[in-house]
Amino acid sequence: MTIRLTETEDSGEFSEDVQFFNDYEGKAESSTCFGQSSFRWTFLRNNLELVISNNEYSQPVISEEKHDDSPFLTSKFFLSGGTRTVTPNVPGVSDDYVEIAGENYLFFLPDIREFEHHPANLHTQNIKIYWYPDLLSSFQGSFEELPVLLQQLIENPIKQRFHQPLGAITPPMQLALTQILQCPFRETLRQMYLEAKVLELLTLQIAQWGEDHQVLQRSLHFRRDEIERLHHAKTILNQRMPHPPSLLNLAKEIGLNDFKLKRGFREVFGTTVLGYVQSLRLEQAQQLLIGTNLTVTEIASQVGYESISHFGYLFKRQFGMTPREYRQQKGL
Repeated sequence: MTIRLTETEDSGEFSEDVQFFNDYEGKAESSTCFGQSSFRWTFLRNNLELVISNNEYSQPVISEEKHDDSPFLTSKFFLSGGTRTVTPNVPGVSDDYVEIAGENYLFFLPDIREFEHHPANLHTQNIKIYWYPDLLSSFQGSFEELPVLLQQLIENPIKQRFHQPLGAITPPMQLALTQILQCPFRETLRQMYLEAKVLELLTLQIAQWGEDHQVLQRSLHFRRDEIERLHHAKTILNQRMPHPPSLLNLAKEIGLNDFKLKRGFREVFGTTVLGYVQSLRLEQAQQLLIGTNLTVTEIASQVGYESISHFGYLFKRQFGMTPREYRQQKGL
Protein backbone atom coordinates (compact mmCIF):
# COMPACT_ATOMS: atom_id res chain seq x y z
CA MET A 1 0.00 0.00 0.00
CA THR A 2 1.20 3.51 -0.84
CA ILE A 3 0.69 6.27 1.73
CA ARG A 4 -0.19 9.80 0.59
CA LEU A 5 1.04 12.70 2.74
CA THR A 6 -0.33 16.22 2.46
CA GLU A 7 0.17 19.42 4.41
CA THR A 8 -3.04 18.68 6.34
CA GLU A 9 -2.12 15.32 7.88
CA ASP A 10 -4.46 14.08 10.61
CA SER A 11 -2.91 14.88 13.99
CA GLY A 12 -3.59 11.36 15.22
CA GLU A 13 -1.19 9.89 12.65
CA PHE A 14 1.24 12.76 12.22
CA SER A 15 3.37 14.64 14.77
CA GLU A 16 5.96 17.33 14.32
CA ASP A 17 8.59 18.72 16.69
CA VAL A 18 10.14 22.07 15.78
CA GLN A 19 13.22 23.44 17.55
CA PHE A 20 14.67 26.93 17.09
CA PHE A 21 18.35 26.98 18.02
CA ASN A 22 18.58 30.75 17.51
CA ASP A 23 17.18 33.45 15.22
CA TYR A 24 18.64 31.93 12.06
CA GLU A 25 18.77 28.17 12.58
CA GLY A 26 16.38 25.40 13.54
CA LYS A 27 15.24 21.83 12.99
CA ALA A 28 11.89 20.16 12.33
CA GLU A 29 11.28 16.44 12.86
CA SER A 30 8.11 14.72 11.64
CA SER A 31 7.04 11.19 12.51
CA THR A 32 4.21 8.89 11.55
CA CYS A 33 3.42 5.25 12.18
CA PHE A 34 5.20 4.36 8.93
CA GLY A 35 8.37 6.47 9.12
CA GLN A 36 9.97 9.80 9.84
CA SER A 37 11.61 12.80 8.22
CA SER A 38 13.64 15.77 9.38
CA PHE A 39 15.17 18.91 8.02
CA ARG A 40 17.58 21.42 9.50
CA TRP A 41 17.66 24.94 8.10
CA THR A 42 20.20 27.74 8.36
CA PHE A 43 19.58 31.26 7.07
CA LEU A 44 22.70 32.96 5.78
CA ARG A 45 23.44 36.38 4.33
CA ASN A 46 22.51 37.41 0.78
CA ASN A 47 19.14 35.61 1.01
CA LEU A 48 20.83 32.21 1.13
CA GLU A 49 19.17 29.32 2.94
CA LEU A 50 20.78 25.94 3.58
CA VAL A 51 18.56 22.90 4.28
CA ILE A 52 19.71 19.38 5.20
CA SER A 53 16.92 16.80 4.78
CA ASN A 54 16.62 13.17 5.87
CA ASN A 55 13.74 10.73 5.60
CA GLU A 56 12.98 7.01 5.68
CA TYR A 57 9.63 5.22 5.50
CA SER A 58 8.58 1.62 6.07
CA GLN A 59 6.02 1.88 3.26
CA PRO A 60 6.01 3.70 -0.10
CA VAL A 61 5.02 7.33 0.45
CA ILE A 62 3.80 10.07 -1.88
CA SER A 63 4.28 13.52 -0.40
CA GLU A 64 2.64 16.60 -1.83
CA GLU A 65 4.90 19.64 -2.08
CA LYS A 66 3.64 23.15 -2.86
CA HIS A 67 6.09 25.81 -4.05
CA ASP A 68 5.13 29.42 -3.45
CA ASP A 69 5.62 32.14 -6.05
CA SER A 70 8.99 33.35 -4.69
CA PRO A 71 11.46 33.54 -7.60
CA PHE A 72 14.32 31.61 -5.96
CA LEU A 73 16.52 28.87 -7.40
CA THR A 74 17.18 25.55 -5.67
CA SER A 75 20.54 23.78 -5.85
CA LYS A 76 20.07 20.18 -4.74
CA PHE A 77 22.74 17.59 -3.94
CA PHE A 78 21.50 14.02 -3.42
CA LEU A 79 23.75 12.18 -0.95
CA SER A 80 21.77 8.95 -0.51
CA GLY A 81 18.52 7.38 -1.65
CA GLY A 82 16.44 8.98 -4.36
CA THR A 83 12.94 10.07 -5.32
CA ARG A 84 10.65 10.05 -8.30
CA THR A 85 8.84 13.37 -8.79
CA VAL A 86 5.61 13.94 -10.69
CA THR A 87 5.10 17.56 -11.73
CA PRO A 88 1.90 17.74 -13.78
CA ASN A 89 1.17 20.47 -16.32
CA VAL A 90 4.33 22.57 -15.91
CA PRO A 91 5.57 23.87 -19.30
CA GLY A 92 9.27 23.25 -19.90
CA VAL A 93 9.58 20.66 -17.10
CA SER A 94 9.27 16.89 -17.45
CA ASP A 95 6.07 15.73 -15.78
CA ASP A 96 7.81 12.63 -14.36
CA TYR A 97 11.51 12.52 -13.46
CA VAL A 98 13.85 10.78 -11.02
CA GLU A 99 16.56 12.24 -8.78
CA ILE A 100 19.21 9.82 -7.52
CA ALA A 101 22.09 9.62 -5.05
CA GLY A 102 25.40 10.96 -6.26
CA GLU A 103 23.84 13.49 -8.64
CA ASN A 104 23.15 17.22 -8.35
CA TYR A 105 20.39 19.39 -9.76
CA LEU A 106 19.48 23.04 -10.21
CA PHE A 107 15.88 24.14 -10.68
CA PHE A 108 13.60 27.13 -10.80
CA LEU A 109 10.03 26.06 -10.03
CA PRO A 110 7.98 28.87 -8.43
CA ASP A 111 4.24 28.55 -7.91
CA ILE A 112 3.78 24.84 -8.70
CA ARG A 113 2.53 21.67 -7.04
CA GLU A 114 4.49 18.42 -7.25
CA PHE A 115 4.33 14.90 -5.81
CA GLU A 116 7.43 13.15 -4.52
CA HIS A 117 7.38 9.33 -4.51
CA HIS A 118 9.56 7.85 -1.74
CA PRO A 119 10.28 4.09 -1.86
CA ALA A 120 10.02 1.97 1.28
CA ASN A 121 12.99 1.22 3.53
CA LEU A 122 15.40 3.59 1.80
CA HIS A 123 17.21 6.30 3.74
CA THR A 124 17.27 9.51 1.72
CA GLN A 125 19.52 12.46 2.46
CA ASN A 126 19.98 15.60 0.43
CA ILE A 127 21.33 19.10 0.86
CA LYS A 128 19.48 22.01 -0.72
CA ILE A 129 20.52 25.63 -1.17
CA TYR A 130 17.83 28.23 -1.86
CA TRP A 131 19.14 31.37 -3.55
CA TYR A 132 18.00 34.28 -5.68
CA PRO A 133 19.42 35.26 -9.10
CA ASP A 134 20.45 38.68 -7.81
CA LEU A 135 23.17 36.90 -5.78
CA LEU A 136 25.16 36.73 -9.03
CA SER A 137 24.59 40.45 -9.61
CA SER A 138 26.35 41.22 -6.33
CA PHE A 139 29.65 40.15 -7.90
CA GLN A 140 31.44 42.37 -10.36
CA GLY A 141 32.16 41.12 -13.85
CA SER A 142 30.46 39.92 -17.01
CA PHE A 143 27.74 37.27 -17.07
CA GLU A 144 28.70 36.04 -20.56
CA GLU A 145 30.24 32.79 -19.28
CA LEU A 146 27.13 31.87 -17.27
CA PRO A 147 24.57 29.42 -18.71
CA VAL A 148 21.96 31.24 -20.78
CA LEU A 149 19.09 30.42 -18.40
CA LEU A 150 20.94 32.07 -15.52
CA GLN A 151 21.68 35.13 -17.62
CA GLN A 152 17.97 35.42 -18.40
CA LEU A 153 16.99 35.05 -14.74
CA ILE A 154 19.40 37.81 -13.71
CA GLU A 155 17.78 40.14 -16.23
CA ASN A 156 14.22 39.11 -15.35
CA PRO A 157 13.48 36.81 -12.35
CA ILE A 158 10.06 35.93 -13.78
CA LYS A 159 11.12 33.52 -16.51
CA GLN A 160 10.17 30.05 -17.69
CA ARG A 161 10.54 27.31 -15.08
CA PHE A 162 13.20 24.63 -15.49
CA HIS A 163 14.64 21.54 -13.80
CA GLN A 164 18.26 20.98 -14.84
CA PRO A 165 20.13 17.72 -13.99
CA LEU A 166 23.82 18.62 -13.83
CA GLY A 167 25.44 15.20 -13.47
CA ALA A 168 27.53 13.50 -10.84
CA ILE A 169 28.58 15.18 -7.61
CA THR A 170 32.29 15.82 -8.17
CA PRO A 171 34.99 15.11 -5.54
CA PRO A 172 35.37 18.84 -4.68
CA MET A 173 31.57 19.06 -4.25
CA GLN A 174 31.57 15.93 -2.09
CA LEU A 175 34.26 17.36 0.15
CA ALA A 176 32.35 20.64 0.63
CA LEU A 177 29.14 18.71 1.37
CA THR A 178 30.92 16.56 3.96
CA GLN A 179 32.38 19.67 5.57
CA ILE A 180 28.89 21.18 5.82
CA LEU A 181 27.57 18.06 7.55
CA GLN A 182 30.55 18.02 9.93
CA CYS A 183 30.80 21.78 10.56
CA PRO A 184 32.93 22.14 13.74
CA PHE A 185 31.89 25.70 14.62
CA ARG A 186 29.04 27.43 16.44
CA GLU A 187 27.21 30.75 16.27
CA THR A 188 28.98 33.44 14.16
CA LEU A 189 31.83 31.17 13.02
CA ARG A 190 29.30 28.53 11.97
CA GLN A 191 27.46 31.07 9.79
CA MET A 192 30.70 32.27 8.23
CA TYR A 193 31.89 28.70 7.56
CA LEU A 194 28.58 27.51 6.10
CA GLU A 195 28.22 30.58 3.89
CA ALA A 196 31.71 29.99 2.48
CA LYS A 197 30.89 26.35 1.72
CA VAL A 198 27.52 27.24 0.18
CA LEU A 199 29.16 29.76 -2.16
CA GLU A 200 31.80 27.17 -3.04
CA LEU A 201 29.11 24.64 -3.95
CA LEU A 202 27.22 27.15 -6.09
CA THR A 203 30.43 28.04 -7.92
CA LEU A 204 31.24 24.38 -8.60
CA GLN A 205 27.69 23.66 -9.73
CA ILE A 206 27.43 26.59 -12.13
CA ALA A 207 30.88 25.77 -13.56
CA GLN A 208 29.75 22.17 -14.09
CA TRP A 209 26.69 23.37 -15.96
CA GLY A 210 28.88 25.45 -18.26
CA GLU A 211 31.17 22.49 -18.91
CA ASP A 212 28.15 20.32 -19.78
CA HIS A 213 27.23 22.80 -22.52
CA GLN A 214 30.70 22.45 -24.01
CA VAL A 215 30.37 18.66 -23.82
CA LEU A 216 27.13 18.84 -25.79
CA GLN A 217 28.89 20.72 -28.57
CA ARG A 218 31.60 18.03 -28.75
CA SER A 219 29.20 15.07 -28.76
CA LEU A 220 27.55 15.41 -32.16
CA HIS A 221 29.22 12.29 -33.63
CA PHE A 222 27.52 9.89 -31.21
CA ARG A 223 23.95 8.73 -30.84
CA ARG A 224 21.98 9.94 -27.84
CA ASP A 225 21.96 6.48 -26.20
CA GLU A 226 25.75 6.21 -26.65
CA ILE A 227 26.26 9.62 -25.06
CA GLU A 228 24.10 8.51 -22.13
CA ARG A 229 26.29 5.40 -21.74
CA LEU A 230 29.43 7.56 -21.75
CA HIS A 231 27.93 9.78 -19.04
CA HIS A 232 27.14 6.62 -17.08
CA ALA A 233 30.79 5.61 -17.41
CA LYS A 234 31.82 9.00 -16.01
CA THR A 235 29.43 8.57 -13.08
CA ILE A 236 30.89 5.11 -12.33
CA LEU A 237 34.40 6.58 -12.28
CA ASN A 238 33.27 9.35 -9.90
CA GLN A 239 31.61 6.89 -7.55
CA ARG A 240 34.41 4.30 -7.48
CA MET A 241 37.43 6.53 -7.21
CA PRO A 242 40.13 5.68 -6.04
CA HIS A 243 39.60 2.08 -7.24
CA PRO A 244 37.87 2.34 -10.63
CA PRO A 245 37.08 -0.66 -12.86
CA SER A 246 39.44 -1.60 -15.67
CA LEU A 247 38.77 -0.18 -19.11
CA LEU A 248 37.40 -3.52 -20.37
CA ASN A 249 35.15 -3.98 -17.34
CA LEU A 250 33.90 -0.40 -17.59
CA ALA A 251 33.09 -0.87 -21.28
CA LYS A 252 31.21 -4.09 -20.49
CA GLU A 253 29.29 -2.44 -17.65
CA ILE A 254 27.99 0.42 -19.82
CA GLY A 255 27.32 -1.72 -22.89
CA LEU A 256 29.92 -0.29 -25.32
CA ASN A 257 33.04 -1.88 -26.74
CA ASP A 258 36.35 -0.60 -25.40
CA PHE A 259 37.25 1.17 -28.67
CA LYS A 260 34.04 3.22 -28.65
CA LEU A 261 34.46 3.92 -24.92
CA LYS A 262 38.00 5.26 -25.43
CA ARG A 263 37.14 7.29 -28.51
CA GLY A 264 33.83 8.53 -27.16
CA PHE A 265 35.19 9.51 -23.76
CA ARG A 266 37.93 11.58 -25.37
CA GLU A 267 35.56 13.24 -27.84
CA VAL A 268 32.72 13.96 -25.40
CA PHE A 269 34.74 14.89 -22.30
CA GLY A 270 37.97 16.12 -23.86
CA THR A 271 40.22 13.63 -22.00
CA THR A 272 41.02 9.92 -21.82
CA VAL A 273 39.49 7.59 -19.23
CA LEU A 274 42.89 7.26 -17.53
CA GLY A 275 43.41 11.02 -17.66
CA TYR A 276 40.02 11.63 -16.08
CA VAL A 277 40.67 9.13 -13.25
CA GLN A 278 44.06 10.69 -12.62
CA SER A 279 42.53 14.16 -12.51
CA LEU A 280 39.87 12.99 -10.03
CA ARG A 281 42.52 11.48 -7.77
CA LEU A 282 44.74 14.54 -7.81
CA GLU A 283 41.86 16.96 -7.22
CA GLN A 284 40.77 14.85 -4.25
CA ALA A 285 44.35 14.83 -2.96
CA GLN A 286 44.47 18.61 -3.33
CA GLN A 287 41.34 18.97 -1.18
CA LEU A 288 42.64 16.53 1.43
CA LEU A 289 45.90 18.48 1.70
CA ILE A 290 43.90 21.62 2.47
CA GLY A 291 41.07 20.16 4.55
CA THR A 292 42.70 17.42 6.65
CA ASN A 293 45.76 16.67 8.76
CA LEU A 294 46.51 13.41 6.95
CA THR A 295 50.12 12.85 5.97
CA VAL A 296 51.10 12.97 2.30
CA THR A 297 51.65 9.21 2.37
CA GLU A 298 48.18 8.63 3.82
CA ILE A 299 46.62 10.92 1.22
CA ALA A 300 48.41 9.17 -1.63
CA SER A 301 47.07 5.82 -0.41
CA GLN A 302 43.56 7.18 0.13
CA VAL A 303 43.27 8.46 -3.44
CA GLY A 304 44.63 5.22 -4.94
CA TYR A 305 48.41 5.55 -5.33
CA GLU A 306 50.67 2.88 -3.84
CA SER A 307 53.88 4.69 -4.82
CA ILE A 308 54.43 7.97 -2.97
CA SER A 309 57.08 9.02 -5.49
CA HIS A 310 54.74 8.44 -8.46
CA PHE A 311 52.00 10.36 -6.66
CA GLY A 312 54.38 13.25 -5.98
CA TYR A 313 55.52 13.32 -9.62
CA LEU A 314 51.94 13.44 -10.97
CA PHE A 315 50.88 16.04 -8.42
CA LYS A 316 53.79 18.33 -9.29
CA ARG A 317 53.14 17.90 -13.01
CA GLN A 318 49.51 18.99 -12.58
CA PHE A 319 49.84 21.71 -9.92
CA GLY A 320 53.43 22.89 -10.40
CA MET A 321 54.63 21.96 -6.91
CA THR A 322 54.99 18.92 -4.68
CA PRO A 323 52.21 17.99 -2.23
CA ARG A 324 54.30 19.23 0.71
CA GLU A 325 55.05 22.52 -1.05
CA TYR A 326 51.36 22.91 -1.86
CA ARG A 327 50.38 22.39 1.79
CA GLN A 328 53.05 24.83 3.00
CA GLN A 329 51.90 27.46 0.51
CA LYS A 330 48.37 27.19 1.90
CA GLY A 331 49.75 27.76 5.39
CA LEU A 332 48.89 24.31 6.72
